[in-house]
Amino acid sequence: MKYFQKLALPAVLAATMASSAFAAEGLYSMSDLEDADVFDSTGQEIGEVEDILMGNDMSVHSLIVETGEVMGLGGKEVVVQRGSFTVMPEPGKQGFDDMEYEVHLELTKAQLKEQPEYSEDWWNKTSAALQKAWEKTKDVSESAWENTKEATSSAWHGIEEGAEDLGDEIEKKTD
Repeated sequence: MKYFQKLALPAVLAATMASSAFAAEGLYSMSDLEDADVFDSTGQEIGEVEDILMGNDMSVHSLIVETGEVMGLGGKEVVVQRGSFTVMPEPGKQGFDDMEYEVHLELTKAQLKEQPEYSEDWWNKTSAALQKAWEKTKDVSESAWENTKEATSSAWHGIEEGAEDLGDEIEKKTD
């Protein structure tokens, strides 16, 4: 059961591969990533991808993994943040029309149980914290941009004056 409206997802997910044993594919389909089997750090299947959450910068923030479901009952949705998993094509299921993925967690089953449960409270707190961080980053970036523009303008003005002075000196020596 979904409690939230899904974020608008772009057509393609650029996933970072954490293991050099698997070749990066370059492009990853979000629609094919949903419902992908999820494995813990021991290689045991523990659930599937229920949803993919993205931040303001349109990068993947986390996956929602449904775990413990038996015949449609008892499933729990947990949040697994970026950096805790690797996405790779399922062996034998590669190619434009036949793509399927596996998600491998860097977490044990016990560590997975410690991850936050996907709930309205988690959503509201995380969304507010990310928005605050985004605004702060935006403010710092704007300030850095203004400082860079000012420094560049000042440097260019100095170069212009130096070129004029040099031109004046050359003109005096040639007269």
